[in-house]
Amino acid sequence: MIRLARKPSLWMNFFGRLIFTIVWAVGCAVASFWVWPHRFGMPTLSLIILGLFDLIAIGLVWDVIIRFSRMRQQHEPVVEIDRDSPAYGDSVQVRIVEEHPESITEMGVKLVGECDSRAVREFTEHRETVITHMRCYEEELLRLKPASGEPINRVVQMHLPKSPPADDVAWKIIIDSHLKQGGVIEHPFPLRVSG
Repeated sequence: MIRLARKPSLWMNFFGRLIFTIVWAVGCAVASFWVWPHRFGMPTLSLIILGLFDLIAIGLVWDVIIRFSRMRQQHEPVVEIDRDSPAYGDSVQVRIVEEHPESITEMGVKLVGECDSRAVREFTEHRETVITHMRCYEEELLRLKPASGEPINRVVQMHLPKSPPADDVAWKIIIDSHLKQGGVIEHPFPLRVSG
């Protein structure tokens, strides 16, 4: 079986948030330390706005800490297919493994085809092109509720459509995990389909 890689990685998403949080928190800390000696000459509204930005910075730091602790406890599922780059009309076996389903209430597996649609509007002397990224194909392969903390290891049969639903379709296997503490995490695994 060939293992599919999650794109984008959960860690890349986390590091993007971490960098934003560091920039925001450092900027707010520098502004606060610069304003503090001059606080008696500053307008009250400026101090209130700066205090609001400081509260947002504290919230961002707390969010990063919580996300890091959750990422250490929750790992992404493993998706494997029986062959590389299947063709349209083929059937493929997909193996889904979730080692730690303790924090998951429900898990769904879908085959999704994403494509771009273009719309051109002309008004007076201008032309506007609107490109919309949308799902043009979606099929649910599996939905289950883990009964206990036992690892999930399932194999499902996936049937690709006989022809592409649109031009330039990007295929993905998406696992959506509904968490016990609320929220849904979508894990996209790109799938290369030969035309």
